[in-house]
Amino acid sequence: MFKHCVLSVDFTPEWERTLDHLPALMPLLGIERLTLVYAVEGFKRQRSEDDPAIAERNLADLALRITSELGVQADSQVRHGFAASEVLQAARDTAADGVIALNRSHSASRELLVGNVVVNLARMSKLPLLILSSDGAVVEPHAPVVFATDGSAAARSAEKVFSALVSAGSHGLAVWVDADQHDDEEEAHRVLSSLASQHENVAARRLKGSAISEIVKAAEDEQAALLIIGKRGTTPIVELLIGSVAEGVARESRQPVLLVPTNG
Repeated sequence: MFKHCVLSVDFTPEWERTLDHLPALMPLLGIERLTLVYAVEGFKRQRSEDDPAIAERNLADLALRITSELGVQADSQVRHGFAASEVLQAARDTAADGVIALNRSHSASRELLVGNVVVNLARMSKLPLLILSSDGAVVEPHAPVVFATDGSAAARSAEKVFSALVSAGSHGLAVWVDADQHDDEEEAHRVLSSLASQHENVAARRLKGSAISEIVKAAEDEQAALLIIGKRGTTPIVELLIGSVAEGVARESRQPVLLVPTNG
């Protein structure tokens, strides 16, 4: 499904957690090739690993290590510029099927207020984005897949990925959060009933409350291998200011999240 993915690398100590998460997720998503991308951001204070020769060597060594330890083809690119933009450009240049990045922050810190690489990728990516948590538990290989839907066009794109995974044998849970009195009860029932009737290994659940907190809690309660949620292809300016449900879930979840854009 996602045979070739671009993997964002930043060489921080927390980034090593990425290698703990990947063994369970690569077979689930059908990942066979990784392109490792490290972006040197010239406008930031330079570190020793930002020296071009050192960066090339470190990234090449990491690619060899991943090939050896995870049994997947890996190559590498050092790029120069805004990290999220360079990762996405690398994905376009290599015709990748998706992007993978590590979320290192779950608090209301300055980094979240001004944006970090993962938040920017979530806002900008037109490809499916797999977000891993630096402080989340490593998932079990056969853990269930959770799909959050609201019946929108973005949710329907994500539903296709969810259906493919449960058709391949994964157990699934589809959730709809009734966030306010304006939710369409008939549509919620239709969507959830359809998923449960199509797949005998899928359960359906309606929840009430804050969409972000309820979706995140459902995934954590299930210890989900993956939380799948749809998003618009790119984030409109109003959501840059107030935030979207998809972005909030991606930021707060300690389970792996797969953001699927409408054009993904």
